[in-house]
Amino acid sequence: MADRYQIAEDLRRRIGAGDWQAGEQLPAETELASLYRVSVPTLRSALELLQSEGRLDKFHGRGNFVRRPDDRTVYDSARHTSDRPPALCPALRVSVEVRRVKASADVASLLQIRAGSLLTEHEYVSTAGTSVRSVARLYVPHKVAKLGRPEAPLSPWGDNVRELLTAAGVHVASTVERVTSRLPSAEEKELFRSPAPVLAVERRSVDVTGQVVEGALLLLPGDRAEVLFTTRTHAEDREEDERTPQLDLRLLPWTSPDDKPCFLSSADGQGRLSRYADAVEAAQMDIGADVLADAEKLLANPEARCEHLRIALQQTTKSLGDVLRVAESRGGRLSASDPEEHLLSDGGDKAHRL
Repeated sequence: MADRYQIAEDLRRRIGAGDWQAGEQLPAETELASLYRVSVPTLRSALELLQSEGRLDKFHGRGNFVRRPDDRTVYDSARHTSDRPPALCPALRVSVEVRRVKASADVASLLQIRAGSLLTEHEYVSTAGTSVRSVARLYVPHKVAKLGRPEAPLSPWGDNVRELLTAAGVHVASTVERVTSRLPSAEEKELFRSPAPVLAVERRSVDVTGQVVEGALLLLPGDRAEVLFTTRTHAEDREEDERTPQLDLRLLPWTSPDDKPCFLSSADGQGRLSRYADAVEAAQMDIGADVLADAEKLLANPEARCEHLRIALQQTTKSLGDVLRVAESRGGRLSASDPEEHLLSDGGDKAHRL
């Protein structure tokens, strides 16, 4: 009596010899079990070995079929930064569901926020025929942006969420992806109709301030998927930088609740938020002048007490920080425009005017 490994080896040989062509159905499991003189559970165990190798597809109620060669979904990590065409994939149908959820402990850790924080979840499911090829769950905290439903065409990897973020004024500066392989859970084995290991992709994207603006958890069946990574040279990076228009970001005159700098992307600086930032900067400059005048009077008073000097120093320090941020913001905007427009000549010396 043959064991499952011997049966699997013989089935491999027969598939390789062309006894069953790609897409063709194998005989019924009861018929194969009778042929090899084993029980149906032993025969199914042998078939599971071939399914995990990507040689067979099993469809409940229909049977086992020889998988077509090169029928793999390709996850290309360089799809956002490469000029090459997208990696070839089988024809996929993609659906998406949008939900408002609270962050679980695992998702909160990925997004670096508190568990229970409000999120928008986009769940993408891609299928080829009746075979599920990927599940992608993307999470965006409400404090970053409240996103709606993306428009077609849909990406199996949730790239539409990146487009929604850009439209909301949130720009991704960098992304880190972590790929692991593990055995599937019972639910995942049923979903992908395969006992093969799954590829799990964990993705975290941040903006220019380092704030996490998007997190993603992707699952792919390991026997029907591959992950493609591209290594770029320094010369290629420089060429890409020269071809890519630089995004001008304005440093705003306030910080986030966790004391991180805030930026604004504005085409002409005439939007409502730009005008409000102009007013705040002007007020900070006026306050700075008043604080400086008060400090000078206090220093000139020989009877000034230590606690008064301490208060004046605290106010001056706060005001100086505001004024330096204004100077940095205006200096950055001057360097992005025509320098000649902002230069003054005084006895041959040139200086930037803030």
